[in-house]
Amino acid sequence: MWAVRFEDVHKRFRKGGPAYTSVGAELGNFGRRLLSRSRGEHREPQGYLALDGVTFEVEEGESFALIGSNGAGKSTALRLLSRISSPTSGRVRGRGRVGALIEVGSGVHLELTGRENIWLYGSILGIPRREIRRRFDEIVDFAELEHAMETQVKYYSSGMQLRLGFSIAAHLEPEIFVVDEALSVGDAMFQERCVARMNKLAREGTTVIFVSHNLPAVEALCQQGAMLASGKVVTEGPIKEVLAKYLMWTQERRIDLQAVESNIGTVKIVNAGCYNLAGRAQHVFAPHDGIEVRLEFESARPIERPMVSVGFSDGRSESFDGRSDVLVECSMLEDGDAPARVGTQWQCRLRIEALPLRPRLYQVWADVQEEHGRGALMEWMEVAAFRVDAPAREGPQALAAAALGGPVDVPYRWEILD
Repeated sequence: MWAVRFEDVHKRFRKGGPAYTSVGAELGNFGRRLLSRSRGEHREPQGYLALDGVTFEVEEGESFALIGSNGAGKSTALRLLSRISSPTSGRVRGRGRVGALIEVGSGVHLELTGRENIWLYGSILGIPRREIRRRFDEIVDFAELEHAMETQVKYYSSGMQLRLGFSIAAHLEPEIFVVDEALSVGDAMFQERCVARMNKLAREGTTVIFVSHNLPAVEALCQQGAMLASGKVVTEGPIKEVLAKYLMWTQERRIDLQAVESNIGTVKIVNAGCYNLAGRAQHVFAPHDGIEVRLEFESARPIERPMVSVGFSDGRSESFDGRSDVLVECSMLEDGDAPARVGTQWQCRLRIEALPLRPRLYQVWADVQEEHGRGALMEWMEVAAFRVDAPAREGPQALAAAALGGPVDVPYRWEILD
């Protein structure tokens, strides 16, 4: 039984012009439309098409991810489901009460206190007062805002607003729980608690729809998913297959690194990719496979002894810069293997004979420092991604452990002495 269904949904946003026009302007537009029809002219729809014939279903109790690059239409789809906006054509259907966290501060009224917001949100959803009262302390404890319940939300930090909004939406028993990229505002510990809470909701039968660029979190939480590109569904199915398609798609567009805002240093990266040891492009590896990371750079002038560093992360970064949770780092600043001099276009290849990593998604980060390591020629940034995959083991929590446990894979065996 489906819980959410998109049926050939189109959403077009107007481009430019006033949001509200005068009666005279509307009459003029109406006259021009009649004149065009009388002449047999066909006028193309105006504005930006954010969703273009989107069709998919989410089953009841399923954890479903929408992934894609910025501007793909993910957030627009969630806004339609949450009734914040309406489709231009097509139909969006949802069975049951929707709890949504689309952006920081969504679901909360800035002029009200934290306490008042809990009561207001519950009342809007039609939840009996006794049920709100029963869950009140649980909401406050999860948000860790006991000290701020009598303070107006407009005085909260963005992180406090996020904690309050998520806790309210997640604890008032929605049949459909919708979460967008807003979680990225929270710290790593709160993100883990949010993922654990969403897992609990899914186990209890709530339908969870999750949008995030944190692919490891998506893989850990979701069973099914769909990839959007330019407002269209590119692929839909089991989350591992969708993520593999997305990684392949992003690798085919590596040249887009030139458009990354932080890619403006003395040295710029123009291409990056992962390869197997035979030199073939690859984005899925087995534990202990070898890997070669290839990087291509350009600069305005020749560089003396550029120091390249490459790190692998599984996305659990406390500061969201990729540096604080690096699992493997290989750096010329440490080994001293920098070239004496490079020209304005040059390549660097890092070869690792065996990666001791467990199955999940990993991000590849890189930077370039000047020869003494006292300044960045290229800022630390994400340049590629790959996935380590392997058949699930036999234990009762094998899947969860592989997705959420320690990332390092070591050979071991148990010995029981009685």
